[in-house]
Amino acid sequence: MFVEFAIKHGLKIELCQHQNFYPDLTFTHIASGNRFAVDIKSTYRESETKVNGMTLGAFTGYFRNRDSSKNTLYRYSQYSAHFVLGVIYTKCDDVADERSSSLFSLDGLAKIPSVIKDFQFFAQPKFRIATARPGSGNTKNIGSADKIATLVSGSGPFASLGEEVYDDYWMFYLTRDMAEAAGVKRPYMNLKTYLEYKQRGTDTLKAHATEIANLAEDESENEETDP
Repeated sequence: MFVEFAIKHGLKIELCQHQNFYPDLTFTHIASGNRFAVDIKSTYRESETKVNGMTLGAFTGYFRNRDSSKNTLYRYSQYSAHFVLGVIYTKCDDVADERSSSLFSLDGLAKIPSVIKDFQFFAQPKFRIATARPGSGNTKNIGSADKIATLVSGSGPFASLGEEVYDDYWMFYLTRDMAEAAGVKRPYMNLKTYLEYKQRGTDTLKAHATEIANLAEDESENEETDP
C-alpha cells in the first residue's frame, strides 16, 4: 500500500532503519526533494467517541536539537512536514483462551476469533492532533487527543494555534522531574499557564520598547560573534 502510494505520487519511500528511530516512514518527493515524516500510531476505543490515546514522539532529543541526526533517519529540520497515520480499533471480548489445550487446524483458520476489530484509519499533521500534556504520565512524549472526532478531523488545540506555537510549546516544556533536575520552576504546565508565561514576557518587552531599541543600537557596535 505504501509503495503503491509512493509510486502514484512520485515519491521515494524509506523505512525506519532501527526500532527506536524517527520516523517510521520517510517519503521524499523526487521532483522537489521535499521530505515528509510519517509515524504509524494505534490506539483502542474506550467508548464510541473516545480512545485510550497515543504518544506522538519525544519532545526532547531530536525534537529540540533539530539539526541532530541521533535516532533519526534524517535530521528533524530536513522534513517539510510531520504526519501521523493513525489506526483506531476495538478490542474483542470473544477471544481464544490461550490457556486451553484447544488447537486450530489450517482448515479452521477462519474460525479463530480475532483479538481486535472495527478498524478506522486517519492521517493528520502531527501538531493538529497533539494536546498540551505529555502522553503516558510523566514521560517525555507528546500526548494525543483522545476524542475520535478530534483525531479524524485534526481539530486538536494546536490546530487553530498553528505549528509554530506547537513547536515553541513543546520545545521548552518541562516535566516536574525535568524542572527539579535543573533546579528551576516549571515555566508552564498547560496552554493556560503557557499563555500567562508568554504574556508576562511580552508585556515587559512592550513596556520597555523604546529602551530596548536604544540598547539595540548600542549593542550592535559590540555584537558578539561565534568563535
